[in-house]
Amino acid sequence: MLALVAGGCGLEDPQQEAAREEVQAHVRALGPNSGYDADDAHCTGAASPWFRPVETDQFTCAVRLKEGGCDWFGVAVDRERSRVLVRRVERDAGCTLGF
Repeated sequence: MLALVAGGCGLEDPQQEAAREEVQAHVRALGPNSGYDADDAHCTGAASPWFRPVETDQFTCAVRLKEGGCDWFGVAVDRERSRVLVRRVERDAGCTLGF
């Protein structure tokens, strides 16, 4: 049983996956000279009180820079308008999301 629980820890929830894909599309659109490795992006997970994900509107994502380090991007989901806003929130912030 422990192996099943531990094995699931690295999986993305569907909202987290969607946030990562939005950030990847955003940095790819910046072009190859942007310095980002779009394939190396990861985001915070959806809020999950009592281990049940709930609708989440804010994510923080780290995207690796080709020269090393990571920039952090904020992903804001506006469900009412069916829009997603992605913007860089911190340069060279580190590659570990600690929350």
